[in-house]
Amino acid sequence: MAILLSTRLHSSLIHRLSLTIWGLFLVLLALLSLLTYVALWLGSDQVVPVILQRMVQLKAQANEVQLLQAQASVLRLRGELLQRLDDADGEAAQRRFRTLFARSGDGLWRLRPELLDPQRAPTLYLHEGAQGLTASARLRAVVSYELLREQGPALVPPFFSAYMDFVEDGLMVYARGIDWGGNADARTSNADYPTMRGADPEHNPERKLFWTPVYLDEQAHTWMVSVIAPLDWRGRWVGTLGHDVSITSLVESVTAGQDNAAQQFIMDDLGQLVVYTGWGAPLAPGQERPQMPAQQERDLELLRQMVQGTRSESGAGRTLDGRQWLAWSRIRGPGWYQVLVLPQERVNGALRLGLLAVVGVGLLVLLPAMWWLRRRVRLLLAQPLRRLTQAVDELGRGQAPTPMRLARSDELGRLANAFDIMAADLAQQRRWQTTHAQALQTEVEERRHVMQRLQQERARLLALLGAMHQGILFVDTDRCVSYCNARWRELWVLPQDMTIVGLPMAQVLAEVRSALVNVERLDDYLRQSQTEAPPAHPLELTLRDGRTLLLVRHPVHDAQGEPMGQLWLCEDMTQQRQTAEQLIILAERDALTGLHNRRRFEEELERFFREAARQPQQAAVLFFDLDEFKYVNDHFGHGAGDMVLLRVATAVKALVRESDMLSRLGGDEFAIFMPQATLHSAELLAERVLQTVAQTALHIEGEGQSLRLTSSLGIAHYPEHAGSAQELVAHADTAMYQAKHLGKNRWSIYRPESDMAQAMVTRMAWNERIERALAGGLLRLHFQGVYHAHSGRLAHLEALVRMVDEDDATQLVAPGQFIGHAEKSGKILDIDRWVLGESIRLLAAHPQLPALALNISGRSLDDPQLPGFITEQLAAQGVAPERLLVELTETAAISDLGDAQRFIDALQRAGCTLCLDDFGTGFASFAYLKHLQARVLKIDGLFVRNLPREPDNQVFVRSIIEVAHGMGKLAVAECVEDAQTLELLRGLGVDMVQGYHLDRPRADHPALHGDGSAGILPA
Repeated sequence: MAILLSTRLHSSLIHRLSLTIWGLFLVLLALLSLLTYVALWLGSDQVVPVILQRMVQLKAQANEVQLLQAQASVLRLRGELLQRLDDADGEAAQRRFRTLFARSGDGLWRLRPELLDPQRAPTLYLHEGAQGLTASARLRAVVSYELLREQGPALVPPFFSAYMDFVEDGLMVYARGIDWGGNADARTSNADYPTMRGADPEHNPERKLFWTPVYLDEQAHTWMVSVIAPLDWRGRWVGTLGHDVSITSLVESVTAGQDNAAQQFIMDDLGQLVVYTGWGAPLAPGQERPQMPAQQERDLELLRQMVQGTRSESGAGRTLDGRQWLAWSRIRGPGWYQVLVLPQERVNGALRLGLLAVVGVGLLVLLPAMWWLRRRVRLLLAQPLRRLTQAVDELGRGQAPTPMRLARSDELGRLANAFDIMAADLAQQRRWQTTHAQALQTEVEERRHVMQRLQQERARLLALLGAMHQGILFVDTDRCVSYCNARWRELWVLPQDMTIVGLPMAQVLAEVRSALVNVERLDDYLRQSQTEAPPAHPLELTLRDGRTLLLVRHPVHDAQGEPMGQLWLCEDMTQQRQTAEQLIILAERDALTGLHNRRRFEEELERFFREAARQPQQAAVLFFDLDEFKYVNDHFGHGAGDMVLLRVATAVKALVRESDMLSRLGGDEFAIFMPQATLHSAELLAERVLQTVAQTALHIEGEGQSLRLTSSLGIAHYPEHAGSAQELVAHADTAMYQAKHLGKNRWSIYRPESDMAQAMVTRMAWNERIERALAGGLLRLHFQGVYHAHSGRLAHLEALVRMVDEDDATQLVAPGQFIGHAEKSGKILDIDRWVLGESIRLLAAHPQLPALALNISGRSLDDPQLPGFITEQLAAQGVAPERLLVELTETAAISDLGDAQRFIDALQRAGCTLCLDDFGTGFASFAYLKHLQARVLKIDGLFVRNLPREPDNQVFVRSIIEVAHGMGKLAVAECVEDAQTLELLRGLGVDMVQGYHLDRPRADHPALHGDGSAGILPA
């Protein structure tokens, strides 16, 4: 074999020529490689330092961007903070301090819990100190809080935090999501922080900005460095301003993408390492850095001497021992050095790689040339012969050979053409056989794919039907069940072991006949289902367990319209029916008494008058209310009043006919609509109502007594007294007031000649009198102090409206005489706006005046423009919103909870403080607290009067105070009439007190003249 191969090589001109060319290329490649290696060796001393210095300069410039940005940010913050401190209003800042911060039980001052928001605002811990907090510390706390709250979220990131240290031992810091104040305790101190030591005038007399050493932050688990600017104000050192900057990017700059040969690190101007390649990622708290090998420690010392000896910002060179290349560049800001160390062996390795690259390039040139030569031989001779041999073999194995198609006129070309003709004839015969077989295979594959898709669709359909909340049953054309899902079994409570598929539909429904209330309806529906036409509407069935099921069927047809069976659907409608019934009850019934409400009463009256327009009818309306009902609410509370209304409603309901409608219109007003009633029958019912109410004994729990109330009732008859529903109601109301004018506890028929009776005259007279008082400036404000319960100091004033008597200017009309008329006529809206305007102007004229509280009527809650009016007045007068405290009575707020919530939300957005007045008088006071987000709760005076002698009231007052404190609210007790009550309230923990024992309402209150100590009580 070897002899034969040698003979072929020597006898082939192509092979000999190829060997000659290969030898020439190998000699040239060796010479080129040698020259290239010498040139690279000589040029490395010039190129390597330039490349290394440029690399380390780029790294240093990339790392110093954030550090320089931090320096500039700290200097800017210090300038802006000092400007704000110089411009700050001291008194306003002290008030703002009390609003923002509170002293915790461990003695530290922190941000109030309700204002705590670490995501958008800074947090604080500040020690009280032996002498307490100075005004300067409070001012700096307020100004630095506002500055970091405004600018902190924009600075964090890129920086980890922005903060200000207090010389008084405290820290105001913003770090997104971290509550520094909450994490501090009584032992926490910044007195020995590097930030404070470096800013101390003894250590930093030039007051220069400086950088702290690198440290591991325990909370963020990352390495940090801080840039600190000393803060001097008004000639003395008061703290620092600084940023914490994460040096994660610096760690990554010396660790990412490095191999074991080259090393990078960062060291400070003293030669101490800041970041080193071998240290890797930041350590966990308490974990120590690994020790450097001894040889690297010695090399590092040589590098320190080389960098520090040059004293240049950047440079590059080889060490004295020639083993390593060194490049460094200064990082502006903290003054660190970015250092890159490359061993000489690494350079030598690069030279060797260069030599290998030259050899590789030479090979890349030689190989294509040899490939081209061999290709020409294959194309001209070897390939045609090989193709012809392969074609003969394929034809011998029964395969169709590929046509050669040699466009040549030599012997090989003619031989190839003859062979192609012969092979084409054989291939034509085999082709039609292959085509037929492929067609059969394609048809089989298509049918297999169709079957797979059908099985997948069936599986998805069964899963969908099984997961539906409706019961589904499919009945075939033989009236037998072919499918049933699990929900159908659940709805009809069928046994799990019962086989449903295959049973007749009639037999399946027969299993549930005993559970139905209306079996006849199911039988009719089944008879109807025997036809193809669907039923007119679904069937609703009631089960004996109280559930309601909805049954409906649908015919099913195939694509040709032929019937395939029926689809039966069943759905549980119990909850929907119960919800609908409950909504109807809520819409038409009074929540307290269960009687029809005003809306349902008016709808029934309107319906009656529509029918009366087509066919003459008669009817009567009886209006009645309880005489002196206000006495019950004022003396026994609204809970007792609700009980009285419920007893009266129950008693009167037993008197009316089934066709009559008894309604509660609101408060203590009731109405009875009697369709098809004569005036005489209305008079009889009126007499019975009066007697029943008068004879109903009402026991007041906790009072040990019973009382009896009387009522006044008015009658209006249709068509005698009115021509429309509105007139009939208005005339019945007028008749009721006519009965009251005649002495109460009586009924009266509407008399047109008495329509302008004394009650109406009095009401109109008061309306005109109130109008004249508003136009003529006859309203006055009196003020009563509200005091802190324990310190006795004045907390704020409450503004109370009075009216000057037109006949005697020296006399004042008490609000109890005209407020009720003003509320009924709507003039209370004008009075509320007058009180608001006067109070805000008074606050603007007396900047030293504390907050001013004023009452808003329930009618004003319906005025959507009132919050905007208050905001505009505050802005126009330049009054801080927190100086205005708006009081809403609890009963007014809960009477329309939606309007009250909108009103309270609007005022809180404006910055005003909300107080819920007369708290405790409502039917469910505590239940409404979660809806009425008031800041202050004023306990109703009903529970405070005689408090020392009423243990039940003491329990109730204590509960209100504890609930208020638990929800972060303040509790105020009014009607404090003696010292014993005051002491008892202090023991119960009330926040503020008000009453005649402390202060009486007066127009010329001492607080208006700047006397902040006026009315101070003994603590």
